[in-house]
Amino acid sequence: MRGRWTDRRNWPWLPRRLRFRVFGLIDVIALWVLVGALVGGGAWWGADTYLDQRNYCSADHDLRREGDECIGVTARPDAFGPDLDSDVRQVLERIENENAGARKSAPQKQVVSVAVVMPYTAEEPGAAMSKELILHALQGAYVAQYEHNHGSTTKGTAIQLLFANVGESLDQWRDVTKELKSRTKDEVAPLVAAIGFPNSDSETLDSVQDLGKHRIPAVSAVLSSTDMEDPYLFKVSPSNSQLVDALKEYVKRNGVNRERTFMIADDREDNYVSNLREVLRKKFGADYGITDDPVRRSIEMYQGEKGPKRGDVQDFRESVEAMCDADTRTVFLAGRDADLQPFLEAIDETNSCRYRSDDPLRILRVSTARDPDTESPTIGEVARRLHIRIVTAAAVDAPRWERGEGETPRHFGRFESAYERSFTGEGRGALNDGYAVMYHDALAAVSNAVKQAGSSSSGDGAVTHDDVQDQLRKGSPQDDCAQCVQAASGDFTFVDADESDARAGVGQWPVCKPVPIVTFPERSRSESPLYRTYESAHSKCPAA
Repeated sequence: MRGRWTDRRNWPWLPRRLRFRVFGLIDVIALWVLVGALVGGGAWWGADTYLDQRNYCSADHDLRREGDECIGVTARPDAFGPDLDSDVRQVLERIENENAGARKSAPQKQVVSVAVVMPYTAEEPGAAMSKELILHALQGAYVAQYEHNHGSTTKGTAIQLLFANVGESLDQWRDVTKELKSRTKDEVAPLVAAIGFPNSDSETLDSVQDLGKHRIPAVSAVLSSTDMEDPYLFKVSPSNSQLVDALKEYVKRNGVNRERTFMIADDREDNYVSNLREVLRKKFGADYGITDDPVRRSIEMYQGEKGPKRGDVQDFRESVEAMCDADTRTVFLAGRDADLQPFLEAIDETNSCRYRSDDPLRILRVSTARDPDTESPTIGEVARRLHIRIVTAAAVDAPRWERGEGETPRHFGRFESAYERSFTGEGRGALNDGYAVMYHDALAAVSNAVKQAGSSSSGDGAVTHDDVQDQLRKGSPQDDCAQCVQAASGDFTFVDADESDARAGVGQWPVCKPVPIVTFPERSRSESPLYRTYESAHSKCPAA
């Protein structure tokens, strides 16, 4: 019976001409079609697997390759590949070791993750962060992580840092935020916050808003554009508005010429520079002669080095000629740090620009800190020869604080000592650009919120991203700022969402944050007191 059903000569449904037992043409064709399908399918699967693996930077698929970059979220520095800057790699390895120690502390401590969202490479011109800034940012974050994990008041919590690379242009944030949102449910070390977010632009705001949809707080180290606001975005840096207010106080109290004024501004629609232009015009404006009136025009534009190129980059010739023809003595420079040197060079090459030591040109500007490139010997020599004084409102004045001059923040010395112990090979100028200080302070704000959430939770209540968000919003300078962030750049807090007074419009910028005024090349003592953000609404800001 078995043979009957296996002998196709007995298959009634098969056409009679095909009812023979031996292999025929049909069988051969069918066999080769089957073999071809298997071989082709196997080759396709192998090629697809190869291409898929090639698109990842590591076997665990944490990071996807986009051009020459490894985009995504990981806790392993080796996943970035062999071409990563060696100094950056060393810091990432130290963080990885600290992460391992944090995980080993469980279950005695609750381990939480905090993502450092920023670029991790800088190969292309105009990258959002240089290699030096990347290095210093990670160093500052490491110091804050170590302080939390080895501190005596951490309330049974430990922090693991995640490396979240959004690309040199910050435009690869979608995959990053998607991964971060999934990590809030991690059973070993749930994500509670993200820090970093280096540039004031639409990509940064989009990424923050995407995280905010899932109630993940973001703490930026250096954002200053007042357009960068979201209920889940906290800023450690003073805003452009507050930095310019500090400049305005300096102008009022230090004999700066308020009649012969001019503004030269980057004309790109980059969020940072466009906001700075707007703030300078609003704060100074017609009272200081800043007007685009065609009769007495006192505003000229130039093309900055970052962003899409529409003309000659950093060409100040026409702007400087107009400035000097107006016999300007005070100029507001609305641009980035990199624009200062070509601006001075243009002044040096313009015959109508001549100043005396008793009647110098003052350049008023804002910056995160004292970028070494803006205080180089070359710039200092040109400024002295041309009788130019550069006045900068900054978030960090590390050189003066290292000397113990002025009103040094009370926790800066502790940070400086910890930094020097951790990174003995760095020179004294490593803190000057401010990124180590500001990234330390961004993580210190999260650390403070984690500690407060840990102390307020009862029983086995684990700290979550919702808890950290709530604690970040509950800061208050009252009672000598007992709950404030003990920051290297000066103690501060954020707006209290429960208050309805003048603080309601703060927009989650730092309250009571000091804003030092830096003069270069000569250091001069300011006649104005140290400016503190929103101090007019808070008479109880603590000592710096």
